[in-house]
Amino acid sequence: MPTMNNMIFQNVPENPDNTQRYLFYLHGLIVEEAGIRPKSDEHGYYEYELILENLASEGFIVISEAREKGTEIKAYAEKIVSQIRKLLEHRVPPENITVVGASKGGIIGSYVSAMLQDQRLYYVILAGLFDKCLKDENLKLYGNVLSIHDRSDKLPITPELFFQRSEGLGNFKEIVLNLDLGHGVIYRPYREWIDPLLEWVAAK
Repeated sequence: MPTMNNMIFQNVPENPDNTQRYLFYLHGLIVEEAGIRPKSDEHGYYEYELILENLASEGFIVISEAREKGTEIKAYAEKIVSQIRKLLEHRVPPENITVVGASKGGIIGSYVSAMLQDQRLYYVILAGLFDKCLKDENLKLYGNVLSIHDRSDKLPITPELFFQRSEGLGNFKEIVLNLDLGHGVIYRPYREWIDPLLEWVAAK
């Protein structure tokens, strides 16, 4: 049985075990700007490493890295796409690959979905399907997409508009939480988003 230390990676392992479940975690913008445990005046600490540990504890091989400041969204999405293709080449079942993106990470995850155009993968977008991104007419979602955000989030999040324009979706669902955390819902491994994530990827 793998230990926690060998279940969290910055990149896909050289020889992926095709019996494992893989989860890509794409963090929010504040980690890019202020490091792996940044603090927001409004939401407190972003517990990036704690989130990774919690996801790994659920049995996933977690792939995540702290992106460099100013990371370009589409270029980074292409990097994730290449890593997912590597897993597929090693015969990891697509149903065992999940992309979780929070805020800016959710935008990146959306582009990963649009670039791969594979209906079999699973995506969880945490407070990341922003109205502003609909300006890109080519940004259409594919695969099985779960959107989660808090009702009190001040940013305009419109999952239903993404779902309406995306013909390549498999299953899709929107969950609106009532935690009164606003955008801070992405800052910690709250069970209110981790439990639906687990249910989502188990329902294949």
